[in-house]
Amino acid sequence: MCGIAGEVRFDGASVDITAVKAMSAALAHRGPDGDGLYHAGSVGLAHRRLSIIDPAGGAQPFMDDAAGLALTYNGEVYNYAEIRNELQDQPFRTDSDTEVVLRAYARWGIGCLARFRGMFAFALHDRRSGKLFLVRDRLGIKPLYYHATRHGVAFASELGALAGSGRFAGELDRAALASYLRFGYVPTPATIWRGVRKLEPGCFLEVDLASGGIAQHRYWQLSPRVRERVESEALEELDALLDEIVRLYVRSDVPFGAFLSGGVDSGLVSALMSRILDSPVRSFTIGFAEDSYSELPFAEQAANLIGARHTGAILSPELSRSLLERIAGRFGEPFADSSAIPTWLVSNLAAREVKMVLSGDGGDELFAGYNSYAAVYDAMTPRAPSSMWGSALARFGVRRDPARVSWQRIHHSQRDTFAAGTRARLMGGDGRPDRDEDEMSRPAGADPVSRCQYRDVGTYLLDDILTKVDRMSMDNSLEVRVPLLDHKLVEFAFGLPLDLKIGRAADGSVETKRLLKRSAGRFYPRELTDRRKWGFGIPVHQWTNGPLKDLILDLLDSGAPRLAAHLDPAEVRKVVRDYYAGRGERIGEVWNLLSFRLWLDTAGESVAGSAVGRPSLAPA
Repeated sequence: MCGIAGEVRFDGASVDITAVKAMSAALAHRGPDGDGLYHAGSVGLAHRRLSIIDPAGGAQPFMDDAAGLALTYNGEVYNYAEIRNELQDQPFRTDSDTEVVLRAYARWGIGCLARFRGMFAFALHDRRSGKLFLVRDRLGIKPLYYHATRHGVAFASELGALAGSGRFAGELDRAALASYLRFGYVPTPATIWRGVRKLEPGCFLEVDLASGGIAQHRYWQLSPRVRERVESEALEELDALLDEIVRLYVRSDVPFGAFLSGGVDSGLVSALMSRILDSPVRSFTIGFAEDSYSELPFAEQAANLIGARHTGAILSPELSRSLLERIAGRFGEPFADSSAIPTWLVSNLAAREVKMVLSGDGGDELFAGYNSYAAVYDAMTPRAPSSMWGSALARFGVRRDPARVSWQRIHHSQRDTFAAGTRARLMGGDGRPDRDEDEMSRPAGADPVSRCQYRDVGTYLLDDILTKVDRMSMDNSLEVRVPLLDHKLVEFAFGLPLDLKIGRAADGSVETKRLLKRSAGRFYPRELTDRRKWGFGIPVHQWTNGPLKDLILDLLDSGAPRLAAHLDPAEVRKVVRDYYAGRGERIGEVWNLLSFRLWLDTAGESVAGSAVGRPSLAPA
């Protein structure tokens, strides 16, 4: 796990290696174990290394002068040993998966991507063809940002590194801001900066250094193909696949452990690890003093059942402003998921003992675990929606007649923050996002729950969950692996019939993650696997009315010029005052605005006022 950056020029000039070094320095937290630089005329590549595989031999950028190849690579290809066995005639000089990536390209060209199982983002310079390839893994687990102009392309693992390099002018994208106000993040491929893009998952950019041509190609697309199967056969297939995946994902040359919440997903991953490893799994959990929010007792119970060596800690609500600003700044653009705070803290806790952990992220999206899926299923089935969801559906104008239900509105009710009218008032009449997330036409013919899952994989999972985990863990120089997002498991899960993911329990309630819970039942009692879903969030109402209240009022209720340059201060104050006057439902809006203001403070004067001109790659 590492940080990468670089720049290529199209005008024949030598790349500004000082700017490349500056991007590398901004990524030092992602790779404290080493740094490297490659400079060949109009191409400059940088690397910051967190050593996990072959610590002694895997330094980067990795070069093969004879083949004319140079690679800077972030991530892990878990089946590297199997691929290496196919390349025995290649001149290997290390035991790293980095070299396997380069040798695989030398043998199969860019088609090598189809063979990789893992999480990765990399840049590969092929001098013989005169091309640079920028690549991102199938699910977008690892990030890659780029800025392209007629002069060249600059790229980096984090937006903050690219933004701070001086490679483009800091013009805030108003459509991206509208998206942020709605979702709490900026959806791929946009960023908060005009002209800067996120490389889409399952894609690569092919950059022709001679012509300046840039083409994006898709090498993987999730295409669900549902086939009927009986539960016993599907469960046997799932168990075997999970066993295989976890065996691949625990390959490491450094100490590692697991995030363990006591829920189904992380509990299953940790249990599979405990069965494979010769020593107890080192597991980590963050809890809260507020018992109704803390999963620490469940995590401790799960750890005891699998014999893990567990470490837990209680998160104090007395958060420093400096920590909140550090977290806000690490995303490089506004990001409003409050669970970034405990994610940072559990990463910090784990990093004191290990360099890598496995997590259970992805289980909800793959096996229909979210409450919003349960609400959609409850509304689409013949019986009337249960009392659990009835009031929520009524609030969004959803009829109880299944034939007239708006599935999008049910699902969005638990995803959206600011409604269109409030966005428009905040932004002076311009509150339309740059991407219409209401469109869920793919996969064609799928049931409403599966369509919601499909949407979430390409939006909420990608731009919220995975972004949060990457930035918060890497800020603590910790690698997080996500075995439930192995692409073979993703394809398996999206091929399951609906009734193996979600359905009615004997008491008439909606049961989520049915098949995954059956698999976890090998290790845990039903009191753990069947307990209600908890989100990994802070006690946000208690904290915003307690230790964070003064900070919120100071930053949002004072009409600060930096915030007023982008949002109407009267509307901001109204949101805050409504919340503190008793309208608790506005808490998500308050947190969204607080996160935006904290990001503005970390972004500096470049966004203090209005647009400052079109971005352009700085001349050499």
